[in-house]
Amino acid sequence: MKKVWIVAPFSNIKMVGVRNRFQYLANRLHNEGMDVTLFTSDFRHGKKTHVSSDIVKEYPFKVKLIHEPGYEKNVSVKRALSHKRFGDNLKKQIEKIEEPDIIYAAYPTMSSSYIAGKYAKENDIPFIIDIQDTWPESVSSAIDTEKLIIKTLMWPFTKFANRIYSMADIVFGVSETYAKRADVKGTKCKEFISVYIGAELEKFDNVKYDEDEIMKSQDDIWITYIGTLSHSYDIDTAIKIFAELKEYKNIKLNILGSGPDEDKLIKLAKELNVYNKNVYFYGFMEYEKMVAILKKSDIALNAIKSSAKQTITNKLGDYVSAGLPILNSCQEKEVIDLVNNKELGINYTPGDVYSLKNAILNMIEDKKGMEKYSRNSRLLAEKYFDRKESYKVIVAKIKELSK
Repeated sequence: MKKVWIVAPFSNIKMVGVRNRFQYLANRLHNEGMDVTLFTSDFRHGKKTHVSSDIVKEYPFKVKLIHEPGYEKNVSVKRALSHKRFGDNLKKQIEKIEEPDIIYAAYPTMSSSYIAGKYAKENDIPFIIDIQDTWPESVSSAIDTEKLIIKTLMWPFTKFANRIYSMADIVFGVSETYAKRADVKGTKCKEFISVYIGAELEKFDNVKYDEDEIMKSQDDIWITYIGTLSHSYDIDTAIKIFAELKEYKNIKLNILGSGPDEDKLIKLAKELNVYNKNVYFYGFMEYEKMVAILKKSDIALNAIKSSAKQTITNKLGDYVSAGLPILNSCQEKEVIDLVNNKELGINYTPGDVYSLKNAILNMIEDKKGMEKYSRNSRLLAEKYFDRKESYKVIVAKIKELSK
C-alpha cells in the first residue's frame, strides 16, 4: 500500500466532508487504496479558533493536527510567526514517523511547503506542490505602500518562494497563471498543470433546501456575490451601484459571506439607504443554503479589486456550476480571457461605479445573451470544474510518481 503525505495547513478540518480541495483529495486517494496522512493546522483560518484533537477520529484517513498559536489579522506579523511555528512543529512530527512514498504539499504556507520539500529532497521522495495562492505576490498586493518599496521588502520572500518551487517534481495550480509561476530558474520540475479548485457537481446538483426559506418574487433579478468580505474584493463598488439603481426595484444584490470588512460594508449600505432594500447581507452560511440561493439567482458577481492576485477561485467554480452569467472585475488575463472566449458574461472595471452599472443594465436588457452566458457557464463547469473528472490527473500523477 503506497503511503501518501498531504501537507495542507488550510484544510478547514473542523468540517468533515467539506469541499476543501485537500480533504477531497485525501478521501479520494484513501478510497483508491492508498495509506493517506493529512498534516494540517489545529487553527481555523476562517473562524480564528482552534479545533479539538477529537476531530481526527471522524476521518477515514489519518489526520495529524499540527499546533500553531494562531492570529487575529490575516495580514500581520503574528500570522507570519504562527505559520513559522506550524512549520517547526511539522518538522518535529515528520521526523518521528516512517517516511512516505510521495509528499503532496499545499502552497502556501511557505514554511510548511519548504519543510515538506526539503524533507522530500533529503530522502529522495517525489515531491508535488499544489499552488493555491502566489505568496508573496498576493500578500504584497494587500499592503498600502509604494510599489518599489514593496518589491524591495518582498524580494527575500520572492527568492524563498522560487527556492520552494524549484524543489517540486510536478506542480499543480488552481489556475494556469499559478502553475506557470512555479516555472523558475533552476527547476527540475517535469510538468506544470492547472486543475481548477472545482466542485462536486453531483453533490451541487442534488442540494435540496426548503423552498419556503428562500422566497423570491417572480419579477426579481438576483445578482449574487459569495465569499470573503475583505480588502481583495470590490464589494463597496457594487453597493454604491445599487444606490444608483434604486428606480429598478426588482434588481437585488445578495452578499453571501463574512469577513473583516463586513461591518464597514454594512455601514456603507445603511449610509446609502440600500441596506435590506435592494442590498442584502446573509453572512456566513452553510454550503447547502448558499447553493440553493445561487440556483435561484440570475447573475453572479465576481467582484475582485485590480490589485488582487486571485484567478480561478472557489466562487467562480460555484458560479459556473449554478450556470450563472458572470459579471467579472478580476484583472488577471486568464480570467478575463475565460469570460470573453467562453462567453460567460461581461468584464467590467473594478472600482468604477458606472462600468459596473452599465454592465448590469446591458446584461439584464439582453435576455438572449443571458441565456447564452448561462448555458456556457454550465457547460464549462461540466467540462473543467467537476472534480470527479478534473482531479483524475492529480490521482494519476501521484500514482505514477509513487511507483
